[in-house]
Amino acid sequence: MVNIINEILTKLSIRTIDYFKNDLDMSEINNSFVVKSVDSINYLEITSMISLSKDIKGTIAMSVSSALAKEMVSKFIYGDVSNEIIEQLTNETVSEVLNVTLGNILQDIDIIKNGGKVEISTPLIKIFKTTLQNDSYSLLFSSNLKYKNEIIKLSYFI
Repeated sequence: MVNIINEILTKLSIRTIDYFKNDLDMSEINNSFVVKSVDSINYLEITSMISLSKDIKGTIAMSVSSALAKEMVSKFIYGDVSNEIIEQLTNETVSEVLNVTLGNILQDIDIIKNGGKVEISTPLIKIFKTTLQNDSYSLLFSSNLKYKNEIIKLSYFI
């Protein structure tokens, strides 16, 4: 299972970097990341989670600050939009980015290429800071991406 988690988080990190650069035009994202097993994850203000089931089990999350989420929203919309509208769209934008990037990489995961099946849930959104402790989960992995002075936290837990 650890190999599958490493493969998924590595490919998701690479795809997220590519998405920020090419789809969101946020080219200042750093190319480096490390996937690692952790004892806890301190999630930021806006976190989107997608559960996986069938041959791949677990939950994938993307967590960002509200400031970064607002910047992401500004890349999705065109024209003059009020700050109130941008604020309302932050949760959906983080969920959409996770949903798209995860969906893009699943067909490239070895277990799926070899005939395995996976189902993904609709994204669940958490809009508060929280911490996940490893004592509640058997496996907890993370990959932190850097954009300017912000962190994009990707994680996988079972």
